[in-house]
Amino acid sequence: MVDDTRGQALTLEGISAAIILLAAVGFALQVTAVTPLSPSTSSQHVESQIQSTADGALDSAAQDGTLAESVLFWNPDEDRFHNASEDVAHYQGSPPERFPLSETLERTFDDRNVAYNLLVHYHTDQGRLTRQLVEQGSPSDHAVSASRTLVVHESDRLVERDGASGDRLGGSDLYAPNLETDENLYNLFHVEVVAWRI
Repeated sequence: MVDDTRGQALTLEGISAAIILLAAVGFALQVTAVTPLSPSTSSQHVESQIQSTADGALDSAAQDGTLAESVLFWNPDEDRFHNASEDVAHYQGSPPERFPLSETLERTFDDRNVAYNLLVHYHTDQGRLTRQLVEQGSPSDHAVSASRTLVVHESDRLVERDGASGDRLGGSDLYAPNLETDENLYNLFHVEVVAWRI
């Protein structure tokens, strides 16, 4: 007579192992939280859209001159951008309507529920410094960045509050110094927008 208890024991061990494995997988799925900010194909698609939109907005602003006007929208008497907060010297939230890039930023980001920060990097004798232009909060982990470089000359002019031309940069008090590397160049500005979905 053949003893079947060994086969039954192996079968029970296999079933027990399968139950434990399924329980572990189920527990792992419950512990892992899926949030709107979790990496996925759809969130990567959204980031790509924001990236291309930001690039397009900066390209358009560079071509029509509003990017340079925004960098030069400076009030030397108050040492801040026109109509900016006194305590921080830049715009918190959306910039005012008279700000040259205001319409482009609103059309590009505000209408799509995208927050952004706008930064201006410039050169000094000590290295590169950064000035905040627009601040809308702390970027998320999935923020994207786009930037454009502007060559600004001494013959360029500051932009007044009403959009009129102000003093020439060669004799003005702009936040960025005159590099004085040659008689025409004033400074190189790198305008960066950091954008993220809210």
